[in-house]
Amino acid sequence: MTRDAATKWADVDLGAISHNARLVKDLVGQSTAVMAVVKANGYGHGAVEVAQAALSGGATWLGVSSVAEGVELRQSGISVPILNMGYTPPAALSAAIAARLSLTLYDQASLEALQRIESPVAVHVKVNTGMNRLGAPAGDAVRLVRELRRSPNLRLEGFWTHFASAESEPDFTRQQLAAYLEARTRIVQEGASGFISHAANSAALLRLPEARLDMVRAGLIIYGVRPVQDWRDLPSLRPALSWQAMVTNVHLVPVGGTVGYGRRFTAAQPTKVATLAAGYADGLHRRLSNRGRAVVRGQIVPIVGTISMDQATVDVSTVPGVEIGDIACLIGSDGEASWQADDVAKAGETISYEVLCAISARVPRRYRNL
Repeated sequence: MTRDAATKWADVDLGAISHNARLVKDLVGQSTAVMAVVKANGYGHGAVEVAQAALSGGATWLGVSSVAEGVELRQSGISVPILNMGYTPPAALSAAIAARLSLTLYDQASLEALQRIESPVAVHVKVNTGMNRLGAPAGDAVRLVRELRRSPNLRLEGFWTHFASAESEPDFTRQQLAAYLEARTRIVQEGASGFISHAANSAALLRLPEARLDMVRAGLIIYGVRPVQDWRDLPSLRPALSWQAMVTNVHLVPVGGTVGYGRRFTAAQPTKVATLAAGYADGLHRRLSNRGRAVVRGQIVPIVGTISMDQATVDVSTVPGVEIGDIACLIGSDGEASWQADDVAKAGETISYEVLCAISARVPRRYRNL
């Protein structure tokens, strides 16, 4: 792997993002739109760059979780519809409207704030079907639709819900879908029409075709990671991000020697240890201490000792020739050896979403292949 002036970086393959969006579009068909979810800085990949790549692959909507995220996309020149899937504070309404964002609605106070706005606003009413996070109970959602349809400045653009466990509980997910469809039927019976119905996240669009409706919200799979590691849907899906860190020191720890804060690793035999220029301030979680892995010179090696703010240490006793300036993969592949976000998540007892989103701004992103 080539050396770089930086000591750590993440490579983002925008061609993979575009390819993955195209796979989703081909799967759901022409009658179903694809929203690329690019919140949280594009799951750590870079929101603007990911959005542009996903749009080139066939997505026609973008999803964010705050007004600020939507404004950033608009300021980059992106003009497609953008839905703020999160809460819009009253103080942010002017910025949201100026940026032509579509807004999620699920409570009376927000409806009244929107009704006081003289500019036209596109609204997506969210119904709570079991996630119990954001969303109005079905009866309240129907009432919100009824009231906003009487407001000359408000337009019902969408009606949606979110699944709690589509990757693991298909029966509960179908119950959620049925509750959503019942609420949708009620608003249609009251005269609502021309709105976008959407419910399916990555897991549901893969495993519950009946939930695809008018639009799917593709998040994790846009980035080339499956909701469940051993699923084999979309076999040509391509991980978009790899994360590298430079070896900054190599030394031999004698038998009985310890490594790192708290002396949590003790060498049972002479151990060659390489120090890597990445720590928990970069997003390499401390809970991976003595549990995580990296790839060095084509071999998977264990993290040993406590991960510190700026550095981690790996046992490279089995890897010949390791030296300062070598590059270790924290996420990615080197030759036949692969250590992906799913593997990091499993070692750290978390999920791949968190692994990707946690890679901090201290890690420069390098973009290629669009």
